[in-house]
Amino acid sequence: MAAPIRFYFDFASPYAYFSIQEVEAIGREIGRAVEWRPVLMWAILKAHGIFPPMDSPAKRTYLINDMKRSAAFMRVPYVHPVKLPLSSHLAARLYYSVEGARDRALAERLFRAFFLEQEDISREDVLIRIAGDLGMDESQAVEGMKGAAARARLERAVEEAIADGVVGSPFFSVDGEGFFGADRLSQLRWRLAREGQ
Repeated sequence: MAAPIRFYFDFASPYAYFSIQEVEAIGREIGRAVEWRPVLMWAILKAHGIFPPMDSPAKRTYLINDMKRSAAFMRVPYVHPVKLPLSSHLAARLYYSVEGARDRALAERLFRAFFLEQEDISREDVLIRIAGDLGMDESQAVEGMKGAAARARLERAVEEAIADGVVGSPFFSVDGEGFFGADRLSQLRWRLAREGQ
């Protein structure tokens, strides 16, 4: 069985949000599962000695305009967040505290909350409410955000991302080869189709 496509992303990355439908479509077309792996991009960039892209005022201005343009180009509904950048560590831990189909539903709900509804997904009360929408009670959500198990799973995901050479969000890794950015999805599809995989 062919290895899955690893989809590394930060919940605060608009480009990751723009990619979710397309990477899933590629997985279906090629017959590969897609592993969703939320990570903390700031930690990965720091490990690689890369400056955060929005630290530069000129690049920040460019990226904000590009985010809006990219959403329109990819036909993805988008409302620019009121807070960006944002630390997504609690959201990522919450993701790693759930299993099965519910984790994907939670991820998609978190993306919608941040990039359509202008919710602050760094806030515990917002995450508790979102988790409740998916059937989690408050104690489960708090344990997910603050407990040792999900914290360890997120730390392991960050370590694996660093080892995989992740340099931004989204990052797709397939058979040891990396593709960085929503604009590399067409190359990912081409690469997999070319090898009949």
